[in-house]
Amino acid sequence: MKRHKHLFIIYLMLMGSCSDSSQKNEKTVTKTDNKDQIPTKVYSETGDFYYVERAAFDNENFVLVVKSIYLFTDILKYDSSYYCQGNLLYIKNKTTKSIDSIRLAEGCEKGVLIEDLTKKLQFKTPIFNIATPGGSDTFINEFIAYKNDSLKKLFEIFNYNTVDLERKDQHTLTGFVKDRDEVVYDFQDYPVTVSLNDYNVKITRPVHQKIGYETQVLSDFEGYQILNNSRKQYLVKEGTSVLIDSLNRNTNIVRIVVNDSVTIYVPLLQLKDKIQGNAAG
Repeated sequence: MKRHKHLFIIYLMLMGSCSDSSQKNEKTVTKTDNKDQIPTKVYSETGDFYYVERAAFDNENFVLVVKSIYLFTDILKYDSSYYCQGNLLYIKNKTTKSIDSIRLAEGCEKGVLIEDLTKKLQFKTPIFNIATPGGSDTFINEFIAYKNDSLKKLFEIFNYNTVDLERKDQHTLTGFVKDRDEVVYDFQDYPVTVSLNDYNVKITRPVHQKIGYETQVLSDFEGYQILNNSRKQYLVKEGTSVLIDSLNRNTNIVRIVVNDSVTIYVPLLQLKDKIQGNAAG
């Protein structure tokens, strides 16, 4: 009975954190004593709560488990629906036997990934990347540190994959994230920098963006060639094969190669809906 009461308090703390988005990084489960275990199922007066395991990680020092918590009430039983209340990361310290947990990004999808980055990123205390799938093949990468038997989220990065970071210097992590460009919506690599002074994340879209996407023209448009330091208008007709070479973000001019031989320049707005882009990803 004492344990059920303790777990119901856990749930109330979880629901309280859901009601205030500004508190999304606040812990939803407090540090437990040595007798507690990572929960599998708990009951309350309002319904049943089920924990579904999404990922697990085990090394010589820690056990990490990501679980989704679902509320299953009497009313919902009639349509067999499960309502997800959120994801939780649990960690068990094999030495101290203590257990701590923290609420993760929204969503209860399969395919959550746990990666220990302590050695790679040269941290003195353990740090883990928890990559939670979102919509359209995206991931929310949450970088969570463990110190003094307590979990704390340092920063997060939204990406179309897991984020590969490296240590640049004492104060900086660097890497790349994938996102779509503005011309054909193909995936490009953009530099990302994380300041270890305040864990600020900065993603940079370069002025000159290489694209290199071969496609077809859907309807006629005009561009211009540069010949002898002067501009000459050039009509690109529907059905023509073109290479979208690059974009200059300062001028919003797109460099295009037509039929593998003619280089023309076209304002970005003039290309809207006139070339086939990468809609599927």
